[in-house]
Amino acid sequence: MVQFVVVSLKILVFCFIIVAFLSAGDAFATSAPKPLGQINQYVRINGEFLGSYESWNYFRPESAVNNAYDLWVVRSRLGVMLSSAYVDGFAQAQYSGLYGLPHDAVSSSNGPLGLGAAYFLANQSANPSAIFLKQSYVNFKLGELGLPGASVKTGRFELIEGMEYSSGVEKFDALKRRRLAERFVGGFNAIYVGRSFDGFSVVYDRPGFNMTVSGVRPTQGNLTVQGQKEISDINILYAALTSKKDSLMPGTEGRLFYLHYDDQRDARVVDNRPLSARPLLTDEKLSIHTIGAHVLSLQQFESGSLDALCFGSYQFGNWTNQSHQAWAIGAEAGYQWHKLPLRPWLRAVYYRSSGDGDARDGKHQTFFSAVPSGRLYAKFPFFNQMNIQDIFLEVIVSPAAKAQININLHQLSLANANDLLYGGLGAALKSGAFGYSGNSAHGHGDIGQLIDIAFTHNYSKHLTWRLYYGHAFGGNAMKSIFPGKSDADNFLIDFNLVF
Repeated sequence: MVQFVVVSLKILVFCFIIVAFLSAGDAFATSAPKPLGQINQYVRINGEFLGSYESWNYFRPESAVNNAYDLWVVRSRLGVMLSSAYVDGFAQAQYSGLYGLPHDAVSSSNGPLGLGAAYFLANQSANPSAIFLKQSYVNFKLGELGLPGASVKTGRFELIEGMEYSSGVEKFDALKRRRLAERFVGGFNAIYVGRSFDGFSVVYDRPGFNMTVSGVRPTQGNLTVQGQKEISDINILYAALTSKKDSLMPGTEGRLFYLHYDDQRDARVVDNRPLSARPLLTDEKLSIHTIGAHVLSLQQFESGSLDALCFGSYQFGNWTNQSHQAWAIGAEAGYQWHKLPLRPWLRAVYYRSSGDGDARDGKHQTFFSAVPSGRLYAKFPFFNQMNIQDIFLEVIVSPAAKAQININLHQLSLANANDLLYGGLGAALKSGAFGYSGNSAHGHGDIGQLIDIAFTHNYSKHLTWRLYYGHAFGGNAMKSIFPGKSDADNFLIDFNLVF
């Protein structure tokens, strides 16, 4: 471990030297240089290096099990983009290494104690690493053939549900990425390995609207470093119609979407029934339909800006041998004062998803979040978007032009106390693990409070670094599930170098 830390610090220093050199080169250049990595008008090389350290002091059940540990992460990516008027192509390789994972932090009754334990469980190694093909696709642009705005992408690519287009307004797009995107389908980088998708995506993009239809299968990843394999027993169809910002109302966009998730892996489903009553997906598959919508608005005033967001989704279909009906809703509003010191931004958020109140009635009513970027909405991921009520205040300040402090104060509870407290980030393996876990709170609904504090600094256009700390004050539900220790802490520091 000491040797690895020394190597990581050397790499970090080396990266800072590179960025400083590049910045100095920009400052003294007599003519505008080509963008970094641009070989010529057709070929560009891009890359990324991410390093992260995490410390966990997790909840603990009564049994003697390790709940306090740390881990290190290194991830690097290298890609080549080919561009022309008719077709684009992209190939990207990724290395992921997880170091110091705890081998003794999995409870026989409660499952993995924190994300480090979940990484170990998925990889069966304390120091797993792998190189795999992250992306490889071609994108046919049909504008030159008389269909302006139309394109067809096929191969392996990243699918970011909710970000079918970008408005070009930094704050508006940041809200979409942080509070809307990837609730159902995504591969957010904070889970280190990420997730890609094999299939196709058809896009018709016009000035006022965007239509996207994608048919994909997810790759492994998420928790396992073996990201090369496709999970061929999961099929996803996603379609979205987005009215772009300002097209119908000033500062406002809206989206209608449909998602079909079909899963018949060799895995046992997780829900609030006894284990013996939960079928294998090879015998009774999941076939979940989701319809939903969102409206996002950002209005500028002389003193500041007002933002508002509403979204909702309804699900139906079959949850193995049960009928499935579930829902999720959210409402958010905020105001940022542009002329005050630190440019304070105050936001209020309400999110609630349905839970199942009766395990014996033949109906499954727990909202299912498919293959999301779960840590995007639970930075301290001891909960997820299923059977949860999350009410929180968010305070954002900017102590410098390139720095931001984000403080969240959460009140968490189970939407239905007769259902489980669910964890997990979606399917990670072709077989064996379902991708979600659940613990009974024995009728208690109060999960407790969570305080999140994050500091982000954009050192340059190439380098960003971040500090995060979260502390959970466990309520009656956590005391029931983890009687040995009902509070928890998570700390991380990471940096990300891109070119």
